[in-house]
Amino acid sequence: MYNSFPYNIFNPTYISSNNVEQFPSQKHLEQQKKIAEMVKAVSDYCTAAREIEPAYQQEAISACIAEVCRQMGMGGKSH
Repeated sequence: MYNSFPYNIFNPTYISSNNVEQFPSQKHLEQQKKIAEMVKAVSDYCTAAREIEPAYQQEAISACIAEVCRQMGMGGKSH
């Protein structure tokens, strides 16, 4: 029974190093997730920025610049 498809695909003779290398590594997947999170954060920032009334725009940009400076002072480490 286990000699027929689809069970025979697990036979080690069918697995080559080329096939294994085609699968994304865990690190690659984690980095892709972090990139997606960054893109979402930029999107959220832009959405929020459009909702700031003109009278509050200077306060908003000052607060954002202060956060960027704080993050730079942390050596790139997150909270």
